[in-house]
Amino acid sequence: MEAVTSESPSQVRPFIDVPCLICGGEQLDIVASAADIEAQLRDLEIFHRRRRIGSRPADLADRADFTQGYPTHVVECRICGFIFRNPRPVMLAVTSAYIRDRYSESHLRSEFELQRKWAEKKSLLLTNWLPVDRTPVVIEVGSFVGGFLAAGQRRGWTMLGVDPGKQVTEFCRARRLPVYCGTLGDASIAGGSVDAVVIWNTFDQLPNPDTTLAAARRILRQAGLLVVRVPNGVLYRKGVEIITGQSVLHDMATMVLAWNNLLAFPYLHGYSISTLDQLVGRHGFRRRRVYPDTLLPLADQDTKTWARWEESFVKWVCRALAAQPLWDTRQLAPWLDLYYERSEEIPNTAITVSRRLRPSARSHWEQLETSPF
Repeated sequence: MEAVTSESPSQVRPFIDVPCLICGGEQLDIVASAADIEAQLRDLEIFHRRRRIGSRPADLADRADFTQGYPTHVVECRICGFIFRNPRPVMLAVTSAYIRDRYSESHLRSEFELQRKWAEKKSLLLTNWLPVDRTPVVIEVGSFVGGFLAAGQRRGWTMLGVDPGKQVTEFCRARRLPVYCGTLGDASIAGGSVDAVVIWNTFDQLPNPDTTLAAARRILRQAGLLVVRVPNGVLYRKGVEIITGQSVLHDMATMVLAWNNLLAFPYLHGYSISTLDQLVGRHGFRRRRVYPDTLLPLADQDTKTWARWEESFVKWVCRALAAQPLWDTRQLAPWLDLYYERSEEIPNTAITVSRRLRPSARSHWEQLETSPF
């Protein structure tokens, strides 16, 4: 891999260089350069346009047009293997982008139906982890259009969504789905009153996840559940190696990344099981289970029939590989659902990352900690 230089191009002046979120390391290798990401964005647009009926720009929202769809480096920490975007926007820019996100009404309705079907399966699995002697209280961070909130309500749970997006909050409230417009740290939720905090498709977008994890620990009951769903940074790195290496698996790797929203890496962070364990462990959570997974279906009524079959086949292959017992095949899953339990105390060995940084790096980290996330 190419080593990252300390010089940032002038066109990314609104962005800042950041150290590794997990270990504070500053020795980074480039997994995909800004130019590579730009090329992947073009390839992704072509990929989905070929598979869509018509070519309306709105069809590409959350398929080839993303909030984090700008071209910057994707790097890997040499110490712990954490994968993330660097440089990346300053904190306020990330927050403001999600507040201002706008979608067509038809797109929101379509996303709600897709998310609702997917959420029924997620809520059924979550049932096995929730108390049976009382009505569970479940908070979803990044509730978006509310599909999971609706699934939880149908199971009789007390639900609350938390999302900074004004439009999606209004969309949910119009459907009588309770959503707090803001961040988890700002929401007025009593300490020790919640059975589960779920963060299905948002954790990778949080510039400062430590703030969210601290808030989750505060509101969760003892042995309460934290569920985090993240894109697999390890698989993205392996996929890029195949694509750039002109392997015979090039086309398959492209389809796996594209159908799982990994091509062009539209995220701030690409966690692995190990790096996420280290991060949440600092806040007194211990892992209970990992469920390998794929992205919820992207195909809808405007997807060509052959493309629907293609997506189904690609994701079936992903699930089949991840289910093999011969080696740690979870690393082959495009997405990972990790279930953590709130332990009694925060480990005494936990050391904040900022204390491990040199003064030159600490100034960047202190900028991150001012975020409401």
